[in-house]
Amino acid sequence: MSHTILTFVTPVQQQKVDDLRALVNEIGKDIQGNSYIPFPSFRLLHFASLVLDDGTGPGSSGPLFVFESNFDGTLDAYLDELFNRAADALHRIYGCCVGYSAMNAGDRAQILSYLRAHVLRPSACYVGTAGRTLERIKQESSLTESLQGSLDDLIKKGDAGSPPSAIRQKLQTFVRTQPGLNWALNSPRRLTSAEQFMPWIRIIVAASIALVLLPVLIPVLLVGVIVLRYKETRDPPTPSEDKDHTKELLEREDRTHIVQNHMASITVVKPGIFRQITLRTVLLLADLVAGISLKGTLLGIPSIHFAHWSLIDNGRRLLFLSNFDGSWENYLDDFIDKGSFGLTAVWSNTAGFPSTRFLFFGGARDGARFKAFARDSQRYTNAWYSAYPDLTVQTIDKNSNVRDSLFASLDDAATRAWLWRF
Repeated sequence: MSHTILTFVTPVQQQKVDDLRALVNEIGKDIQGNSYIPFPSFRLLHFASLVLDDGTGPGSSGPLFVFESNFDGTLDAYLDELFNRAADALHRIYGCCVGYSAMNAGDRAQILSYLRAHVLRPSACYVGTAGRTLERIKQESSLTESLQGSLDDLIKKGDAGSPPSAIRQKLQTFVRTQPGLNWALNSPRRLTSAEQFMPWIRIIVAASIALVLLPVLIPVLLVGVIVLRYKETRDPPTPSEDKDHTKELLEREDRTHIVQNHMASITVVKPGIFRQITLRTVLLLADLVAGISLKGTLLGIPSIHFAHWSLIDNGRRLLFLSNFDGSWENYLDDFIDKGSFGLTAVWSNTAGFPSTRFLFFGGARDGARFKAFARDSQRYTNAWYSAYPDLTVQTIDKNSNVRDSLFASLDDAATRAWLWRF
């Protein structure tokens, strides 16, 4: 089953901004147990966030409400679950938004029609746990914990000195005899052949088109490089960090006390058709690269669960949403150390980004100014939900490898390596 990454982006009635903020803040205070949207009961949802942009920043056309959703399967299946579990909350939330016409929370057709009309698909997106549904992630986590418990029992019984193959056989017997672990006897492929090869086919098609158009592209690229460098030398400097804004963000991040975090960023795209074309091209290339990054890392960054870029306000602003492991500081340090070329290529087309050279160079490598830019662009996340808040990308990957190798044919060295995962 494939993942779906999208946001519902809706304009908010100015006179109801405060009402909506109070509501989504109330949801965010108790994301696991709030009475409005029972997120833990959702069967498909990995991550969700509710972000209210008050519309006071540059480039904005007014207040916006962003409902980020990262889930398994199709939009229709998710909308059915969303309505069935949170119709009243949806009616209250979107009753504060422009163009909403449902008369009551039971008006299923109108509510779902409104949501579909405001779906925003990403221009570029990445999934760090490709091929793992919510059910599979939870199952494999439970399996690893059960095997760890069984292994602890073997150690207590004095079996720790047994050959690795004998220990593994006892763990296999344990799984076979546990009714609740029958599903672990088989390990289906995480991705189908089509899901594995389709991203490569997209790259091959894009490269083929580029080769065909190469005689035209070369002079266009040469002119583009000259225009780009001219514009780069005239970009205004990065503004200083807003300390009050940063303090508000830190208070939310400090309250989570879990291994994961969330970032919502909105930046203003630099004016002119040249920047629009450059940004859209870079996002297309970023999406192609992200599509073939199926090993849990993107540009060497191992901490991203879901991330995506989307153009909003008719392309005037760029929305970035990310669910990641660790602190904001460590996340940005990874960006600087490992992914600076890609980030610079994208964000250099937005106002306030540190000085760049030839699209890819400089920019995010200027750590202090890049972090000031990132904080300035970051929006307060009013409510944020993770279906597995204690699991990192690397832990999820480790749990999958434990399951995949449990009944696989392993030699002595591989068996020892498998046992060391516990």
